[in-house]
Amino acid sequence: MKFDNTGLESTIVQFSILDHIMHENGLVLAGQWDYERVTYDYKFEDMTNGDVYYLRVPGVAVEGEVESAHAIIKLGKPYLGKHYYPHGVEYDEEFPKNILNTCYKKLDMVRDELGSALQKSMVSVAEVAKHVTACKREDSMNEAASIMKNEHVTIVPVLDDSDRLIGIVTDRAIAVSGIADKEGSSSKIEDVMENPPMTLTPEMKPEEAAKIMNDHRLTELPVVEDEKFIGIVSYFNLKEYINS
Repeated sequence: MKFDNTGLESTIVQFSILDHIMHENGLVLAGQWDYERVTYDYKFEDMTNGDVYYLRVPGVAVEGEVESAHAIIKLGKPYLGKHYYPHGVEYDEEFPKNILNTCYKKLDMVRDELGSALQKSMVSVAEVAKHVTACKREDSMNEAASIMKNEHVTIVPVLDDSDRLIGIVTDRAIAVSGIADKEGSSSKIEDVMENPPMTLTPEMKPEEAAKIMNDHRLTELPVVEDEKFIGIVSYFNLKEYINS
């Protein structure tokens, strides 16, 4: 039996997102896949008589191969079968109402979670980035320290007259310069600014940015497009967004 109008058929989603949501809802990929196709199974039992059923959600790769987390999967119509030992699963059956209700509830949960995940996946790093007041190379270290304190950041961007990112000032540079003890109050930003270890692009997805920052043990990074400064992204804010 196939289910029509579930909201899942023709849904296009990245494999890593699909696999996570299916797993969370008890639908198992197991061995039901090759490089072009996937089938997620939800096995359940009718407790009144011991009959075993399989709710299955198929999909095909429309971009990439299934083993890749970045593969794109297009879902087909879910279908339901009853298991007959030792012959296998039969699909041309009259299914009890309670079994159908179980399937509809499960499919509704998957549809809603996929919809929420797809909406999130459309968000880019540029939309998560925080505006931070920038400095010029001739500004004093006191100004950078003040920005860090007032805007709760650990790096301050340094821009030229065309708003291009030419460096950053870190909280470590502030500490080493002696600003906290007023010893380095006359220091200029150009004396301590450094190149950022790396930058993020505005179209990058939050999950990708968070992985890069975690792999390199970075808490904040600038977002840059064509050398123009967009904002600062915090690893902790990214994780908070991803997990919300």
